[in-house]
Amino acid sequence: MIKFQKISLNDIVIGQPLLWNVMDSSGNLLLSEGYVIENRSQAEALVSRGMYADQARVETSRKATPHQPKTEPPSAFRSISLAVKRLGVVLRDIHQLPDARERILGVVQMINFAISLDEDIALATIQLNQSSGHYPVRHCVDTAILATLVARSMKKTEQEIQDIVAAALTMNISILALQEQLQGRKEALFDDEKVRMHHHPIASIKILHDAGIEDSDWLNYVLMHHEQADGSGYPLGSLKSDIPQNVKILYLADVFCARISARGYRNSMLPNAALKDIFVENRAQVDSELSPYFIKVLGLYMPGTFVCLKNKEIAVISYRGDMPSRCVAHSLVKPNGDMWGTPVKRDTREEPFSIAEAIYPIKASVNVNLQQIWGPLASL
Repeated sequence: MIKFQKISLNDIVIGQPLLWNVMDSSGNLLLSEGYVIENRSQAEALVSRGMYADQARVETSRKATPHQPKTEPPSAFRSISLAVKRLGVVLRDIHQLPDARERILGVVQMINFAISLDEDIALATIQLNQSSGHYPVRHCVDTAILATLVARSMKKTEQEIQDIVAAALTMNISILALQEQLQGRKEALFDDEKVRMHHHPIASIKILHDAGIEDSDWLNYVLMHHEQADGSGYPLGSLKSDIPQNVKILYLADVFCARISARGYRNSMLPNAALKDIFVENRAQVDSELSPYFIKVLGLYMPGTFVCLKNKEIAVISYRGDMPSRCVAHSLVKPNGDMWGTPVKRDTREEPFSIAEAIYPIKASVNVNLQQIWGPLASL
């Protein structure tokens, strides 16, 4: 039986996700794991009301961070990295978790919080935070970030966005081990692996349902996230008119994030090339209504993309502009190949600093200190 510990003000880190579910004195859920308390007055009000959590988990968190400052400033980068770690635990142990749904929704909230702090940092982590967690889990978080931003730009309701993002986080729960095996392998899928891939949406919703998740739209989005307009998708072979728009958002976010990530058996694509491939070369498979929203959210050069400027500097895109073709970059390498001591901000609308081409990170051959570019909101 779980023993509950009363939470004190010292257990709360302002601006950081809660490490446990919080109950009231009657055992009713007050706040889900991952909820962010944004200011001290809110924390004081909740503590005075009476907050309780799993004693063992509270004591563990106290031991793990006994000297952590309680007013640590929030960080979008840190929140996303933590979301990857939390999601990995939930997806791995979902069969043993009685509160799996609440934990997943806690991760949804962590992603929303990171995006609310800085959308450009959140997008940049899709390319610049590749080492955070295993690919299968990180890809789900990457997809969730992009899907959130597109859904918000389309003025979707909060409930719709929650269901889309929860589906993004859990869509591949039945094939995580297979995806991990494939990540470092050069060969393409074997026949039995193709069968598993084809059936994984059905297997995933069964796992989720068995874990107590009964949200119909969430489960339906997981089931249909590989359906395509011409009926060639799986597992249902649905046609365009039968595929909900929210599923199409999830599908396109999934495809885009997969294409810009390197896999053992497939090279990654540059973001601008992936945009062209998805929305131009394969436009027959894409809902034309969605294209402008993805382009608006990502820009022609999404944050985190390495570029070569006209003056031969190597830079990374840091902020989107008021139009898809306008953006801000931070130069990392001088025209002569020497490193700048500190990244130098460049307005790509100015001719010397206009973008010549996007380049792969390996060609840039430089490590990026996110905090030097985006400040405290990108701190570790």
